[in-house]
Amino acid sequence: MKADELREAYLAFFESKGCVRRPSDVLVPRWDPSVLFTPAGMNQFKDHFLGACKLEFTRATTCQKCLRTGDIDNVGRTPRHHTFFEMLGNFSFGDYFKREAIHWAWEFLTARTWLNMAPEKLSVTVYRDDDEAYRIWSDEIGVPAERISRMGEDDNFWPASAPSQGPDGVCGPCSEIFFRMPDGSDVEIWNLVFTQFNREGPPPDNLRPLPSRNIDTGMGLERTCAMLQGVESNFHIDILRPIVEAVADVCGRRYEPASDDGRRMRRIADHVRACTFAIHENVLPG
Repeated sequence: MKADELREAYLAFFESKGCVRRPSDVLVPRWDPSVLFTPAGMNQFKDHFLGACKLEFTRATTCQKCLRTGDIDNVGRTPRHHTFFEMLGNFSFGDYFKREAIHWAWEFLTARTWLNMAPEKLSVTVYRDDDEAYRIWSDEIGVPAERISRMGEDDNFWPASAPSQGPDGVCGPCSEIFFRMPDGSDVEIWNLVFTQFNREGPPPDNLRPLPSRNIDTGMGLERTCAMLQGVESNFHIDILRPIVEAVADVCGRRYEPASDDGRRMRRIADHVRACTFAIHENVLPG
């Protein structure tokens, strides 16, 4: 499945579940002083999650252009890290919650009419205290216990470590879905965040249930494409490999993935892509 096909399939699937298809927000959200670039699909819905605006819809789906620099040292070195990437997402603002989010994620991934991934290649994690999510995965979806892991707040809470370290505010446990690669490694492809608490002060007993529970999910387009296309690196999917090969042509060298030059070419390809989208929104070098 090509990247364009995956993007459209995701949005169409969640439209069929009653979600309103919204366009990607800008990459440079000048209305939001808390970020330089849009880091995630939920960014354009901050006011929706906080109940600070009139809701014209309670379900949404997007493919958001994102730019993050936190992992910049890993770009090109690993097969999964980027600065610019696309995040597929589905959202609920006081509407559907865990059961629907989990069932729909599994349906999209495994149904023959959608991605048709082999269920035995998928595993999941849940927050250590989230018995509700565990039961849905185990009893309703039928994921075997050996493929469900309970993890701590560093791995399966959003924001990470929020219960003990903060910040105060809206937060919740999450459930991550992993795909088993041919080499036996597991790659995270989808994160389902169950925004159900408001953190107030230090622990203990600092997580107050929200009156309106929300869903915020994120699936990496490039990562999922790599799984579907059977390639070992995000940089080798249909929308990125041509850029890497173009870098090799400009440099007058052959692209060899395992070489130091291969790493450098992937990094150049990533940065050229990020700069192109940034320049499109009038972020200029200087």
